[in-house]
Amino acid sequence: LGHDHVDVAGSYNGIAKIYQAQGKLVEALELYEKSKAIKINALGHDHVDVAKPLNSIAIIYQKQGKLVEALEMHEKSLAIKIKALGHDHVDVAGSYNGIAKIYQAQGKLVEA
Repeated sequence: LGHDHVDVAGSYNGIAKIYQAQGKLVEALELYEKSKAIKINALGHDHVDVAKPLNSIAIIYQKQGKLVEALEMHEKSLAIKIKALGHDHVDVAGSYNGIAKIYQAQGKLVEA
């Protein structure tokens, strides 16, 4: 398949989930970033499949206390999902939830 195939990105994503469950956030982040890069190169920046690694990266950043970076990733994921799926899709609601959690962690309860 080659290093840049979308299926390889899926494998990176799966391994990253295992690292994340083990608390190996740096290793997980590295693989989520690789997954994101492959998907962007293969599918384009606005493809809905790019939103998944962005969301995963946001969760890692949140666990690391990098709330500004986490919010940025969630917002990018949200924008892709809205464009691809529309405002009323359940995956869009999940992104709003992720953003709300960041605002809550920042003490911005009105925004949350």
